[in-house]
Amino acid sequence: MKYALALVNIKGLGVKTFSYLIPENMKDKIQIGQAILVPFGRQGLINAFCVGFSDYLPDNIRAKKINKILDENPLFSIEYLKLLEWVANYYCTDLVTVLNTAIPLKLIEKNAKTEQSIEFVTFDGATKRQIQVLEILKNTGKCPLIVFEKMAKTTRATIKKLEILGCIRLTNEDIYRNPLDILRISERQPLFELSGDQQKVYEGIKKKISVPAQHPINKEILLHGVTASGKTEVYFKLIDDTIKSGQNVLFLAPEIALASQLTRRLAGKFGTEDVAIWHSSISEGERYDVWQKLYRNEIKILAGARSAVFAPLKNIGLIIIDEEHESAYKQTNPAPRYDARVVARKLAEFYNCPLILGSATPDISSYYRAVNSGNLFEMKKRYNDAKIPPVTVINMQEHGRAAYRNIISKPLQTAITETVSAGQQVILLINRRGFSTFTQCQACGHVIECPNCAIPMIWHAKDRVLKCHYCNHIEPFPDFCPECHSDALKTSGTGTQKIEMLIKELYPDYKVERVDSDVMVRKGEHVRLLERFQKGDIDILVGTQMIAKGLDNPNVTLVGVISADASFNLPDFRASERGFQLLTQVAGRAGRGAFAGNVFFQTYNPDFYALESAKSQNYGEFYNTEIVAREEFDYPPFSQIIRLILSAENNFRAEKSAQEIALRLCTMIEKYGISERLEVLGPTPCVIERINSMYRFQILIKNKLDEKGHNFISSFLNKITMPKDIKLSIDVDPLDIL
Repeated sequence: MKYALALVNIKGLGVKTFSYLIPENMKDKIQIGQAILVPFGRQGLINAFCVGFSDYLPDNIRAKKINKILDENPLFSIEYLKLLEWVANYYCTDLVTVLNTAIPLKLIEKNAKTEQSIEFVTFDGATKRQIQVLEILKNTGKCPLIVFEKMAKTTRATIKKLEILGCIRLTNEDIYRNPLDILRISERQPLFELSGDQQKVYEGIKKKISVPAQHPINKEILLHGVTASGKTEVYFKLIDDTIKSGQNVLFLAPEIALASQLTRRLAGKFGTEDVAIWHSSISEGERYDVWQKLYRNEIKILAGARSAVFAPLKNIGLIIIDEEHESAYKQTNPAPRYDARVVARKLAEFYNCPLILGSATPDISSYYRAVNSGNLFEMKKRYNDAKIPPVTVINMQEHGRAAYRNIISKPLQTAITETVSAGQQVILLINRRGFSTFTQCQACGHVIECPNCAIPMIWHAKDRVLKCHYCNHIEPFPDFCPECHSDALKTSGTGTQKIEMLIKELYPDYKVERVDSDVMVRKGEHVRLLERFQKGDIDILVGTQMIAKGLDNPNVTLVGVISADASFNLPDFRASERGFQLLTQVAGRAGRGAFAGNVFFQTYNPDFYALESAKSQNYGEFYNTEIVAREEFDYPPFSQIIRLILSAENNFRAEKSAQEIALRLCTMIEKYGISERLEVLGPTPCVIERINSMYRFQILIKNKLDEKGHNFISSFLNKITMPKDIKLSIDVDPLDIL
């Protein structure tokens, strides 16, 4: 071929393909997926991707030559490019935005591959002199074991040398980088024998997915198993079958820490050479190395967080998404606002392979699809018939006055004392950060809000400041009310800091720690705290939803939820679902070992249906109530939601732009006579009207035409040109409408 099609992103032009002449010395080297350097007008040389070839150009076009192939190793195949194009079209964004998310572009921008340094944790940095000392000690048979504790940089060669010396022991503190680089497993651990329920589910799934490739069917399987039912062992058996068949596996987990723990377990079962990890916190060098191995089909199992769905794993025979209900699978900012579960569903279609979704509290839409397709498998008992902990609902309307500071009820206090006295551990959940959730003047009623956002400032007692959790604005606590100048300012509401303080007042001899994003200053701090809790160094762990997942501590026998109805009070159609999932998941942390567990829900609304279902750990009961409401109001799974947010520094301009777009869209929908199947709601001010000094208005679109409706909306949005002072954000399948 004479010409290469180069994909470029030019400011003002957007994503375009242009034809470039292939120099003679590149004709045998250039391939689809390679990063190349091409001339482009006044901008000089720019980065591009080769996405195709041709032999023909119109007579009036004179092609310039490609300047350089930046990397001879292709970064993607044409099939991979088709997936990214689908993502760009589905989420109403441009292809280069998706490429920036999917591909390690920083390496390309360097225009050359350099040997990468990697990070690992060592006692004191492992300098050359210390390595020499270690060599001497090794020769004398007195080589010490180094426990890694401080961040330091070293080369792969140094790590290999330390491995040979036998001086490396990986700890969970290294959770945020590739755990396989310095992880040495002498022998693989055997797969567990499946129990009766596990074996039954495994055989049922195998029967469903064992269909010849030439007969594609719906292979999206939902494995609904209660917490601690042993879903992971079923996954591992399916993985073993897939690898033995010569195919590869993609395994997604919702959080980086969970993905790292999962990778270690997979490496222990299937060997380090066949397993790799992928998430946003591994270094660019590591990501590039894994990318090349994947492209050369040298990896059999790829584990990772949501971004791993874009890794170029070949010959996929199985995709697993664990804890599929988790909101972490959805990227909310910046664009592309993709959902890894949706992309994985498309990826499974491309490869005609099974997609296994697993959860104790599945997403309502996932459960609906599984029920109606006959692809639902359930494990209703814990592994080895361990008992699900009973839940006690404490009505704070009755117990509130006798509670400590009107917050910690007497029954919960008694249970905490008995649990810790027995040498067992406690988890207390309050899903709000900070000390107090708002500050109000008792003279005039004024609530102190963030100057940039229409949201109350949160009082952080430890730092003695007011913080906004949306724009990170910080200011000292005022001496007087900014409205009436009274000194009658009072903080109200409860957050994790206040609960931590109250528990320390009640139990001064107990070891109490807090886990929320405010204490996660250092990378991996979350993991370090949980490791201490796992070892028994902490008696009571107070935290937000961060402690409700991935925590498997057999010594935890008591879980207390301080404000169980807090999640239900949000003005969002998913509020009940999110609240039910959180309560069910955190309740599942108790009684996972030899000791029986207990769970306490403190609430002012004990009769709410979602709380009642969480108390009995009855997902079916919750689903049957929730699905009726969803159908009545045409919310997912009975429609697809597309949310448009228009924001500007000027409130009138934002509202006017939103009204114009809504009017144009409604006119177009009525013209085609599809208004009953495409419903436009709004524009209305967002629940949080202003963030970062930008006023926000939203338009909600309920699409009941499936792909045709989505394409109709996408075509409309692609024709919109926004003024410079107006920002349009498009969120397809939003997780919330706040």
